[in-house]
Amino acid sequence: MSHNLIQAGVIVPSQWPLARVWLEVATLLSIAPRNIERLEFWQHQIWVKIEHKKAVFISYRRLPLWKETGLDAIKNSGDRPYLDQLGEMLSLEVKQYPTQYDSSLLEAWRSAWAQKSQQLKLEAQRQAQEEERLRPLRERQQAGQQWYDGWKTILRYCNSFDGLERLAPELQKQSQEFIDIPQGETAMELWHQRWQEITHATA
Repeated sequence: MSHNLIQAGVIVPSQWPLARVWLEVATLLSIAPRNIERLEFWQHQIWVKIEHKKAVFISYRRLPLWKETGLDAIKNSGDRPYLDQLGEMLSLEVKQYPTQYDSSLLEAWRSAWAQKSQQLKLEAQRQAQEEERLRPLRERQQAGQQWYDGWKTILRYCNSFDGLERLAPELQKQSQEFIDIPQGETAMELWHQRWQEITHATA
């Protein structure tokens, strides 16, 4: 992992509300917002032109919006691989820019990451339990579909009324074994459909 939060697109300062950035920069510089003539978003910092003074650069990481956007990224992580990747990027941030992060910000990010990690863990456990609960039903449905498809093939190759009449008792008997699923309820419809096809073919 070699990308920081900006390079990875996790935090995109240019998408921040300009009015909010304006106020936070003014607060950081201890000046009135009206004394800022212009702001420009550069790759890793903000260019600030102050009235009657030279321009200065402000790191995005010094603004409260940086902390909030990082928290949002953690809370919006949709899966474990992304959360782990984000955790690596956060660790890299702290190593690359140690002076930009105070203990309160680091604790907020760590706490949010731990909470999201636990949430994803519980969601994965619930999903696994649901999969296990539904597995017998899916296996039953799969077996029923295979049985149903098998009878479709058998009936398709039956070309006489006598043959259909000989098959009917066995199909009815087996249908009762799958009566709890749609295939068992509709299997005899295949038989009647084939009967109609042979009737039309011999008319």
